Amino acid sequence: MPEHFQLLLWPSEQANPSQIMRRLEGRTAKFILKNLRQNRQHPWCEKTLGRLKLPATVHDEAHYRVWQRRFYDGNVWSEKKRLEKLNYTHNNPVMRGLVNEPGDWPWSSWRFYFLEDASILPMDPLP
Repeated sequence: MPEHFQLLLWPSEQANPSQIMRRLEGRTAKFILKNLRQNRQHPWCEKTLGRLKLPATVHDEAHYRVWQRRFYDGNVWSEKKRLEKLNYTHNNPVMRGLVNEPGDWPWSSWRFYFLEDASILPMDPLP
């Protein structure tokens, strides 16, 4: 999705989902901001940087905010619910009118699960 992502993860017993998300958001925010800064010659990059800039009244060490402060999580306790969430995730770009088929969305795990293709988005299958 252009403005959010959906993630199904199966953390180990020692893992903390909040820490996983914090690290994922931190790494991706740095990557996104670096690329936007390096490509300011493109008007949409400059415009996006402007939208991400925090107002001077925000007392934080950061000057930009890429992700919202909170993520919305939910526990998946059954195979039925896991498949429901996976299907929703795969069909979301279609429902939003971004693509015609789930496999057309390049950042989807659909190709991994249904074509066993990890060339664009490598991942570990959920158990």
